[in-house]
Amino acid sequence: MSRQDGGTSMYMQSLSDALGEMMEIHIVAHRAQDELPVRHALLHYLPDSWKVWSVRAEYLKLLDTIRPDIVHVNCCWQPCFAYAVLWAKKAGYPVVLSPHGMLEPWIVRRHYWTRKVPSLLAYQRRALFAADVVHATADSEQANIETISRYCPLLSDWHPTVRVIGNGIDTRGIAMKTSWKKSHRLLFLSRVHPKKGVDLLLQAFSKLRTLDGPLHDYVLQIAGEGDSAYLSNLRSLADSLGVGEQAQWLGGVYGDRKWELMREADLLVLPTYSENFGIVVAEALASGTPVLTTKGTPWNVLDTAHCGWCVDVTVDAVRSALCKFADTSEDELQQMGLRGRSLVEENYDARSIAREYVKLYASLCK
Repeated sequence: MSRQDGGTSMYMQSLSDALGEMMEIHIVAHRAQDELPVRHALLHYLPDSWKVWSVRAEYLKLLDTIRPDIVHVNCCWQPCFAYAVLWAKKAGYPVVLSPHGMLEPWIVRRHYWTRKVPSLLAYQRRALFAADVVHATADSEQANIETISRYCPLLSDWHPTVRVIGNGIDTRGIAMKTSWKKSHRLLFLSRVHPKKGVDLLLQAFSKLRTLDGPLHDYVLQIAGEGDSAYLSNLRSLADSLGVGEQAQWLGGVYGDRKWELMREADLLVLPTYSENFGIVVAEALASGTPVLTTKGTPWNVLDTAHCGWCVDVTVDAVRSALCKFADTSEDELQQMGLRGRSLVEENYDARSIAREYVKLYASLCK
């Protein structure tokens, strides 16, 4: 439940806060620095050990003490998640598994032979088959899970029951920006990881940050933690593209500072290769800031709701969308911001999402 773990931890925090008003929630996790505060839930800690069997007794003791109606496991590929499914099933509990995008094509193909295949053969395949329901956060994630044999032959005989429930955020605590006067700032805010497409953004930005370009007076704020070697490579790329001085590397930002950055930016840009949901998109929209993202996310609604742009995962597509943004007036940005806030309130409110989970859990308890 660390802030540094990004979207999944934020999802767990938001969901447990909302669900905890409707039922008794227990979260089993490892201890972490910079832990997110959680209301309406009891936290239980297991040792963070690669020796999975060393925590088995404590995990089973917790199950025997709590006696839950449902065990909901979040994420996969690490042994602890897979065995949490297998041990719970063996103990007689229904299990919901949320892969959080970890079964998306881009992720599965990454290190396929060196990591994914060994994991599947050792434990992950059995865990996927054992789960009663696999939870997807969008229709696109459901489709990829149901056709996973196209890019993962080891799962050609896996036919899971998949249910779609989107991620939610608590809009009650998110203040909207009060001015859409252009600040000449673009914001990337997420974990800095190869799948997030920062390289695409730097290349597209550099093409428009020329003396006579539409973004000639813009800065690019890159907020988020990441591997130091990868961050160094991105800094070198920015320098080689001629935008080293215009790219501001802010590191991890949390709490009030995160919301300030979102409200101050003219546009949030998430040019990701793969994202099962992209909670930062919903957060930016709730702040009244338009969003530019890619079809690596399930956010095609940005175009139809006229609150942003959702484009192909290419440098040219991101560049073209940034040009459209540059031509957008401040009045138009304000209207986009207001529509974005309404979109989130109507479709991604945490309390409405929590009620969908209650229905899913109840269906498995019959």
